[in-house]
Amino acid sequence: LPQLACGGDLKPGGEFCPGKELTYEFLTNVLKEVMELFPSEYIHIGGDEASTNHWKQCPDCQALMKAEGMKEEGELQEYLVSRIEKFLKENGRKMIGWDEILTGELDETSAVTVWRGEDKGAESVKRGLRTILSPGAYCYFDSYQDAPRTQPEAIGGYLPLEKVYSYEPVTEAFPADKLDCVWGVQGNVWTEYIPTPEHAEYMIYPRLLALAEVAWTNPEQKDWKRFHAEALQEIKVLNSMGYHTFDLQNEVGNRPVALSVDNHLAKGKKVEYVRPYSDSYPAGGESALTNGIHGGWVYTDQRWQGFLGKGADVIVDLEKSQPIQQLSIDFMQLRGPGVFLPQKVSFLISNDGKEYTLLKTITTTLPITDEQLTIQTYDWTGSCEARYVRVQADINPEAGGFLFTDEFVVK
Repeated sequence: LPQLACGGDLKPGGEFCPGKELTYEFLTNVLKEVMELFPSEYIHIGGDEASTNHWKQCPDCQALMKAEGMKEEGELQEYLVSRIEKFLKENGRKMIGWDEILTGELDETSAVTVWRGEDKGAESVKRGLRTILSPGAYCYFDSYQDAPRTQPEAIGGYLPLEKVYSYEPVTEAFPADKLDCVWGVQGNVWTEYIPTPEHAEYMIYPRLLALAEVAWTNPEQKDWKRFHAEALQEIKVLNSMGYHTFDLQNEVGNRPVALSVDNHLAKGKKVEYVRPYSDSYPAGGESALTNGIHGGWVYTDQRWQGFLGKGADVIVDLEKSQPIQQLSIDFMQLRGPGVFLPQKVSFLISNDGKEYTLLKTITTTLPITDEQLTIQTYDWTGSCEARYVRVQADINPEAGGFLFTDEFVVK
């Protein structure tokens, strides 16, 4: 409803306008209907990923901020959440919301669903709030559970069974005297890419079995090999009952190159960034491209480093001149989120770090219209001697978007 968005000269945004009283009338009326339909003790209000951009320019929001003595637009969300919390309490219900609600003061009866990581979970527990742990890195079952090319289209990510099983919800960051505030863990299945109940079952099982053991088994009693064998047997039982499950028996697994450390000549060496990497996708920062660690199937695994603007241009100092026989680097293309292969990649060498000799330039032939996930290796092989090695990768001007690379290998 556009009348519930921010006013002035703005086009309607995706967030409610917290400066309009009409917003609260609408929200409380919706909640009245929810309470009539569901007798639950708790009502989940969401509350995640709200942008404050429209609020900064909205006359209604700014007027409310002035009247309430607010200094930052984020306080508008705290104000809205507080009013909804009070309304639910007055109607005999309790509020639960995503961990963004932690920015404000909360009633001790309210609960928090944590999706953004350990620090938010620890904060919620320290405040004595009932806390449900559901971090996206371990509990979002809409992610791919195997090599993307082998799976039905998904929203992205890579969450195999073993990673779900590796999750340890309670860490040393959680105060030991308040662990009773941890209510449990929660798996999520968002269905933008899941059109049928059968597909939903496929995404849930057997990952739900792993999360169940995470929830109910003491860490010292967990055993991946034992669980994996039991999961294979349980899948047979589920299939015999008519459930549609992932074929764990024929799991492809992560990229083979991502399973071990690559001890090449540039490992651990200093990298100079002529073109900076993106702050949004730093991976390992300045050590990302020479840490010996290759990326997996997805660019969000904190191993792939992202570049915007003109692309990537990095120089590695091998510390002394030495024989070189191979230079290689991987790039990824995934059209949906705007990740494309470079237009071209060039390898260069130098002994003084000033004058560089071009070894090879490789032009990408894969069209930008290709929809499949592609990880392509660009390389040079031959014989030379150098101290400095350099790789330049230019963004395709027709595509724009991000470049993602994981390791600059020197052999």
